[in-house]
Amino acid sequence: MTVVQQISPLAVQDPDFLISSTIERCPRVMMARELMQNAIEAAMRAPGGKRVVEVRAVDMGGVRKLSLWNTGPGLGPDELREMTNLASSIGKTLGLDANFGMGAKVASLPSNKYGMRYRSCLNGQVSQVIIAKRGNTYGRVRFDFGDGTFGDVADVTAVAVEEGQDTSFDWTEVVLLGNRLEQDTVADPYDGDPKSTRQWLQDELYHRFYRIPDGVQILMQPGTHKLDGRRTFKTLQQRIKEDVFAQYEAVTTEDGITIHYLYDPPYDQVSGKGHNASVSGALQTDASTCAVVWRNEMYAVKKGRQWTRDAPACGITFGAKHISVHIELPDNYPVLADGYRQFLRFNGGAQDQVEVAHFSALALQNRPQWVIDLVRQYAPDSGGAGEIRDELQELLNNLRIQREGPRPNSQGTTGVNPQPGAPGMDSERGGPNSMPRGGGRGEGSPRPARPADLTSLPPGAKPASTYDNVERAPEVLFIRTQEEAEEKELEGRAARYIRGPNQLIVNLLYPAVDQMRQDLETFYADVGDQETMRGLVQVQSEKTMTLRIGRAVVFALAKSLSPSWTLEDVGKAMSPESLSIAADDYWSSMETARRSLGQQLRPGPRRGAQVEAA
Repeated sequence: MTVVQQISPLAVQDPDFLISSTIERCPRVMMARELMQNAIEAAMRAPGGKRVVEVRAVDMGGVRKLSLWNTGPGLGPDELREMTNLASSIGKTLGLDANFGMGAKVASLPSNKYGMRYRSCLNGQVSQVIIAKRGNTYGRVRFDFGDGTFGDVADVTAVAVEEGQDTSFDWTEVVLLGNRLEQDTVADPYDGDPKSTRQWLQDELYHRFYRIPDGVQILMQPGTHKLDGRRTFKTLQQRIKEDVFAQYEAVTTEDGITIHYLYDPPYDQVSGKGHNASVSGALQTDASTCAVVWRNEMYAVKKGRQWTRDAPACGITFGAKHISVHIELPDNYPVLADGYRQFLRFNGGAQDQVEVAHFSALALQNRPQWVIDLVRQYAPDSGGAGEIRDELQELLNNLRIQREGPRPNSQGTTGVNPQPGAPGMDSERGGPNSMPRGGGRGEGSPRPARPADLTSLPPGAKPASTYDNVERAPEVLFIRTQEEAEEKELEGRAARYIRGPNQLIVNLLYPAVDQMRQDLETFYADVGDQETMRGLVQVQSEKTMTLRIGRAVVFALAKSLSPSWTLEDVGKAMSPESLSIAADDYWSSMETARRSLGQQLRPGPRRGAQVEAA
C-alpha cells in the first residue's frame, strides 16, 4: 500500500483564520532579518560583481517609505503573484533547517497592514503586486485598470522607467507602506509599537547577521542612516577582517564550538568614558555584545546592561563595555531555529531555548591571556583585600568545603561520594557498585541479594578521600564609584558573588558602610589626631563590612554540602539581597571593630561615649 493509500491528508477548514493567526503571532522585530535574508539570497544568484542589496528611502506623496532593492533573477507576473503566497518556494528550499518562503511576508505584514509593494523586473518588464490587510483578510490588492477590468498583478514598466529605474537588468524591490498612508516607515517601521531608535535598521542587521556571503554588497542610500552620502553596511566579521577592533581572537574547542573574543577600547583613552573606538565613522553601533552564533546568524544577543550583568559568568567581570564574546556553534550542532527564527532551541528533549548561559563556562575556561589581563586592568583597586581573603580562606579550611569530585584513595581505587547521585556512584564508571560488563555474575558465583533501595550504599562502602586543598576563598573586588555600581547593578545592594570566576564584588557605596563609619567616628571623637582617626575608621569600616559579607558567602557555600539544601537555595543565600541584609547588621561587629581601632589609636576614646543602636 502506498503512502497515498495509507492516509488522507489534512485540509484547512478556515484558510483566512489560519493565515491571519500565522501573521499576527509573528514577532514584528523579525521583519528586517527576513526581508534582508530574502534580498541576500536573491542577490547571490546575480552575476559576480553585481550582487547588490540597496536600502532606500522612497518618497511617496511627501512621505518616506522604506525600500529594499536587490539584483538577481527577476520574476514575471505569474511568478510574482505566486511568490506573494505564504510558504512559497520559488528558488528556495523548504524546511525548518533551511530558509522557508513565508518569513518576510509573515514578519512584515503585522506592521504593514496598509500594504507591501513588490516590484520585479524580468527581461525589461516590471510587474507589481501589493499585499495588504483589508477588513479581517490578508491578501493581494485588486487593481482597477480603468477599462472595466480588475486584477492583482500590474505591468508598471512605464511607471518604473519614469521614476528612474533601470530595466536593462533583472531586479526585485519591496517597499514598506506601513499601517497608515502618512507613516514614515524609514524612521518608524513599527508604527510606534515598538518605538524605534534613529538607527534601528543598522542595529537590527548588525546584531543578526554575523556574516554575509562573500561578494554581496549591502548599500545604505542617503536618508536611511545617520551619516551622509551612500554607505556600505558591514557585518561584525567583515569589520574584524578590516582590523576595526584593537584585539580579536577565536578559540575553537574540542567539540567544534568557536568562541570569539573581541576588544573595542574607549574612544576617549584619557577618561575611558563614552563611546568605544569603533564608533568613528561607522554606521554600526559600538556597543559590546554577547551572543550565540549559528549558521552565520546571531541569537540570544545580550548588550548594554544585559551584557554587563551576565558577563561575569563568561569571565568578563569587568570591562564588559569594551569586550564582546560570541559563541559560534558548528552548522551540525543539535539546535533548531523556531518557526519564526527568533530563537534557537535544542533539537531534543524538552527543546529548551538556547541561551548564552548554556556555554558561559566554555567562554570562561577558554579566555586568552590578553582577555584575562584586560579584565584585571578594568577591575577596580582591590588594595587591602588580601588580608580579608586570607581570613575567609581560614574559615573555608575549617569548614572543609571540598572541591567537587572524588580522587583515588590510598588503595588506588576510586572512592564513593557519600551523596546519592554524585559522581562515583554510577556503575558504568567502574565504582565499587559496578558489575562486570560481560553479563553480571561470574560462572558459579552466588546471586547477590536484591537491595531494598538501589540508590543506597552497599556494605563496606565508606566516604571517599577528599582533596587536601579546599575550595579557595573568593577574590574580593571593591566598587567605589557610582558608575561601577550601576554597571554591576548594585545600586542599593551591598555585594554580588560570582561563582564561575569565584569573585566577590563589594559595593563600598552601600549605606551601611558609611553609617558604620559615622558611628565609629562619633565614638572616637576625642582622639587628638582626627585626620589619622578618620582614615583608620574608613579602612576598618570597609574591612568589617567586607568580612561580614564574605563570611555570609562562605557559610552559604558550606550549605552546598547539606542534602536538604538545593543549588537554588544556596544561590538565594548568596544573592545580593541576602548579602545586603548581612551587611545591614553591622552592630554585631562593632565591638570587634572598636577593639581593633583601640589598638591603633592613642589616646583611647573618651570614657562613657555611647552610640545608640539605630
